[in-house]
Amino acid sequence: MIYYRYSDQQLESKAEELLQRFDPERLYKAKPIDVYAVVEKCLGVPYDWKYLTPDQSILGMTLFKAGYLWVWPKPYYEEGMLPYKAEYEANTILIDSTLTESEQRGPENFTVMHETFHQVLHRRCFLHCNPDYTHASSKAALTGQRRGMTALDINERQANFCAATFLMPRQLLTDTFRKLYPSGMISLESDGAYRIIKVLSEDFSVSPFAMKYRLQYLHLAD
Repeated sequence: MIYYRYSDQQLESKAEELLQRFDPERLYKAKPIDVYAVVEKCLGVPYDWKYLTPDQSILGMTLFKAGYLWVWPKPYYEEGMLPYKAEYEANTILIDSTLTESEQRGPENFTVMHETFHQVLHRRCFLHCNPDYTHASSKAALTGQRRGMTALDINERQANFCAATFLMPRQLLTDTFRKLYPSGMISLESDGAYRIIKVLSEDFSVSPFAMKYRLQYLHLAD
């Protein structure tokens, strides 16, 4: 597998370019988002929902080439249960159905945008793989847990970074944070940190986990 040596500044520019195409107002105004509308408007590729694994170890997936995939009838394993074959077009984005069944939209939004940026950044990277290769985004990749930085790790980190930038634009998040906490950087151990992260995550339609890491990256929390 190959990868491109994007700087964080280049990745941020690519995320903001996509945001400009989809809805420029989101650069200066936090509001709810339909991430599937991003896929439809900016990518024009198919998407679907399936139980990708019986243990939710894989939350998102992109089939860069046409073919089939083994998916599951339920989100948990029962004795004797077997996967079944589903056929898909090239560049189909698949999201684990359990994300749509949760009341929390944050993890689903992030997973969809993660897969979206694989399409924006990495089509050529994955097309160099074997003909039957399908890229799957594990829970570990989406939650920032990383091993050694292989080419795949770098591609995962780039997709995460762009998804975070798209959903939580730097200037807008900084300005919104300052209104809630004008004193400067907030300690994650402080009494008010949870409240601020919860408010911000709701405003930006992301999980508190994603918001915490974005604030840390922007040096707004430690």
